[in-house]
Amino acid sequence: MSVYLDHAATTPLRECALEAWTRAQRDLSASPGNPAALHFGGRRARRMLEDAREQVGACLGADMHEVIFTSGATESDALGVMAAARAMRSRAVGRDLIVVSGAEHDAVANQRQVAAREGFSWHVLPLGADGVSDTDWGTGAGAGSPPTGRVAVGSMTLVSSEIGTIQPVEGFASRVHADGGLAHSDVAQAIATMDVSFRRMGVDLMSVGGHKVGAPAGIGVLVATRGIPMVTDRPGGGHERAIRSGTPDVAGACALAAALDETVRERPAFARRSRQLREHLLTHLPLGVEATVEASAASSAIIHLSLPTARPEAVLMAFDMAGIAVSAGSACHAGVTRPSEIVMAMGRSEEQALGVLRVSLGHETTRADIDAFLAALPVAIRAGAALDGVAHVRNERNEER
Repeated sequence: MSVYLDHAATTPLRECALEAWTRAQRDLSASPGNPAALHFGGRRARRMLEDAREQVGACLGADMHEVIFTSGATESDALGVMAAARAMRSRAVGRDLIVVSGAEHDAVANQRQVAAREGFSWHVLPLGADGVSDTDWGTGAGAGSPPTGRVAVGSMTLVSSEIGTIQPVEGFASRVHADGGLAHSDVAQAIATMDVSFRRMGVDLMSVGGHKVGAPAGIGVLVATRGIPMVTDRPGGGHERAIRSGTPDVAGACALAAALDETVRERPAFARRSRQLREHLLTHLPLGVEATVEASAASSAIIHLSLPTARPEAVLMAFDMAGIAVSAGSACHAGVTRPSEIVMAMGRSEEQALGVLRVSLGHETTRADIDAFLAALPVAIRAGAALDGVAHVRNERNEER
């Protein structure tokens, strides 16, 4: 038996999404047409796309005309940050500053490279020891605070995909607006447990990824207030308000609408159940393992743990051998493990930022899954500790030389 506890990475396809996708593909095959075409097949495809757009808007507290379909949250983040920043600077040359929280996903954080190439300044707000970002800058907040009046775009995730902390997006958006900029938030990790409403959040741009709510990978949404300026670096046929050109994925949009609708309807029940599962997990942790952040400050679906080992690769391998899929909070590239930048930003040491584990829950997660994880956890920690010991011996020998 396998146990899947990595829903923050991707969530299994919902049956309703599969059915919606299959039905749409059959309809499109029976009556082919590009949504931009004027013939009967095109008109039918357009109607399917607009019906999905309306349903997605209703689920996200937005008008259907504010919904722009994309290939996923990563593309939505890139558009939400950089396309908006370009447009803001084109209106006022001195508006060249992008401000982001210290808890951003790489989809936002790595836009820093694009921003630098295009001559933008970039400012990262500090994270507190509790994993919650600061929201203030430019009012004597300290050395390194950017000046006011220059902000083009501010971006703050609603829920950290790594440590699960809920960020103060509404206050941040107000601060960005006071500086004259546009506010963006990636809400991909929040929809399953939080009442996400574009209108109530007060942001101008909002990103959603389909595969985080049980839709297929390859479909997502950027919600953008009508009339705000956007300058894309990929001009094309003018699709999706000329912000995201390319023939729309009609079947993917239908699947996303179905998955979002079911996720929103199930949200109250899942939020309660995930809180119960989290409490069960946290109250049965072995000695030496603790939650990285306070449960009250985090999504109930993301449980970030600090372990008494700095060898997450050994921990993950032990879990994998036990048939349990979890994730290290740190990033692993080509077999090389590096410490979590977010955990280090909270003031933890490099060793502490290596010894972390993320357990993330989905609508299919059961108490039996949590019990299986808890049963395998001591073995996984011992595997990590064994490698810690090997590394310690090697360091001592190197020092002797």
